[in-house]
Amino acid sequence: MLDDHYLCELHLHLDGSLPIETIKYLAEQEPGSTLPDTDTNILKSRFSVPEDCKDLNEYLEKFDLPLSLLQTEEAISYAVKSIGHTEEALGVDYVEIRFAPQLHLKKGLTQRQVIEAAADSAVFFNADHSTKIRLILCCMRGDDNHEANMETVRLAAEFMNDSDLIHSSGHATDNESVENSNPLGQSASSYKKVFIPSAKGQSLPVIAGIDLAGAEALYPTENFADIFSLAKELNVPFTIHAGEAAGPESIWTAVRFGAKRIGHGIAAVQDEQLMRYLADNNIVLEICPTSNINTKIVQNYAELPIKKFLKMGITVTINSDNMTVSNTDIIREFGALSGSGLTYEEKLIILKNAENSWL
Repeated sequence: MLDDHYLCELHLHLDGSLPIETIKYLAEQEPGSTLPDTDTNILKSRFSVPEDCKDLNEYLEKFDLPLSLLQTEEAISYAVKSIGHTEEALGVDYVEIRFAPQLHLKKGLTQRQVIEAAADSAVFFNADHSTKIRLILCCMRGDDNHEANMETVRLAAEFMNDSDLIHSSGHATDNESVENSNPLGQSASSYKKVFIPSAKGQSLPVIAGIDLAGAEALYPTENFADIFSLAKELNVPFTIHAGEAAGPESIWTAVRFGAKRIGHGIAAVQDEQLMRYLADNNIVLEICPTSNINTKIVQNYAELPIKKFLKMGITVTINSDNMTVSNTDIIREFGALSGSGLTYEEKLIILKNAENSWL
């Protein structure tokens, strides 16, 4: 079914989606780093959540070791390309990979260096592959990271709106080939803005926008108004994780901030007025079925309110969230939706929704 249609993935976390072989490779490059085992199957079980995972907070613990391996420019670059190759093998045409620059600073990198490493890697990958990568920069829920979050927003705006271009042809503006331009060795000013072709023949910046991620139940969405006020001031598009570990009020807050997409958003089913608002205002839900089961938001695929959302006219998309942590991918997510009663026609609607919902 999916082979004949443009396939997009809009909600995919870098640190939660590293292939096991990539984790093994990065660990080998890291002095003093040790993995709990070397067997690939055993490692899969160690880096994926168990069936009895209690909640989102336990789910998030699986990110600790992969994140510890993503603290150098080389590792970040390798990881972005690795996920690009994985998505290409699955037949994905377009993917937005998200990560939090502030979580990659333990070895002295700046947020700017982290973003450059990821963006440059995406540029190189996009030049040579049919799958196209864009990046979403996550701000994080927390107590003492306000300035780090504000820096992420400012850098997103800078990378989206400044400097030289890579056109949809894949060639640098000075006609130097992408392969020979070696952006990792250049100053930031040379690669703040890069473009890729879209399915509609458009050119778009490789930095797509920002997000707010992290422990939603511990740090309410309403605490982060400053982030999105600045994003709107700087014309940075944004999505917000909401209605995953908190109720409809979190989604209401996100849409009042101006979010045009909501990460997860399952709790919207509890509020008829909210569902009507989402439908009337074409606000997109980034549903991640297996992840929502892992974190006990729902107990099984049949409990997912996707059909209700579609019936209400809400723009629903399907995503894998964390391929490694949830032991899934976009193909398996669509396959599993048979358990939620979706028809072939409804799956086609969801595919088209994703194609029309890029940041």
